Amino acid sequence: MSTAGNSVERAARALIGAHRSGGQVSADAAFAPRSAEDAYRIQDRVLAELHPGVRVSAWKAGSSHPDIEPTAAPIAGSRLHQSPASLPARGFRIIGVEAEIAFRLSRDLPPREQSYCEYEVADALAEAFVAIELCDSRLADWHDADPLWKLADFQMNAALVLGDGRRDWRNIDFAAQPVELLVDGARRASRRGSHPLGNPFLLLPWAAAHVARRSGGLRAGDVVTTGSWTGMEFVLPGAQVVARFPGIGEASVRLAV
Repeated sequence: MSTAGNSVERAARALIGAHRSGGQVSADAAFAPRSAEDAYRIQDRVLAELHPGVRVSAWKAGSSHPDIEPTAAPIAGSRLHQSPASLPARGFRIIGVEAEIAFRLSRDLPPREQSYCEYEVADALAEAFVAIELCDSRLADWHDADPLWKLADFQMNAALVLGDGRRDWRNIDFAAQPVELLVDGARRASRRGSHPLGNPFLLLPWAAAHVARRSGGLRAGDVVTTGSWTGMEFVLPGAQVVARFPGIGEASVRLAV
């Protein structure tokens, strides 16, 4: 095995162990991922070990700026929950929450030589809906960890709660769309038009191409969530969290003690 391949395998084994034991991995380890491709290989290796034979039907995609290459991470089916949800807080090292807009597909986007254009991807979408991403980390020093380590660690995904939304999503003015994040009934964050790309749909053509190259393409019913509108807020066990996008819908989750 090459040095790079050995590093990927060592990083994957460390993260697999952290998932199973509840422990954490030092992000300054000598086998840190060196590229996004390394990080994706680590994701795939961890996913295959923890969820053997299971096809991924949900992905998270994100970018902090239109000129920055997006990133992606698969979300295992066991981490998907329908709102209103109640999830055990036990086992979380940190509990980060993010208010997001996700999209669900109405038809397949299989691999092909020519990339899908925006209108083709738009025609394949059934709805836009509200989601809450719950974030945690298998990295002991996650706050200061290299972004490639965070990418290898599924971009800190711990769960995705699926709320309600709209089928006429093309009529949403995302640039002016308000969002509220409430914790125990108190407003923790309130923004307007705060998606990093202005329009979260802009991530979908990239995500379709990424998944086509990586795992056979998106299929009808698959979900792609597109990043936080409120940043990551931290909550304590027992918290009740609501993400509300007026005019679109809301999602809620309780972190049960």
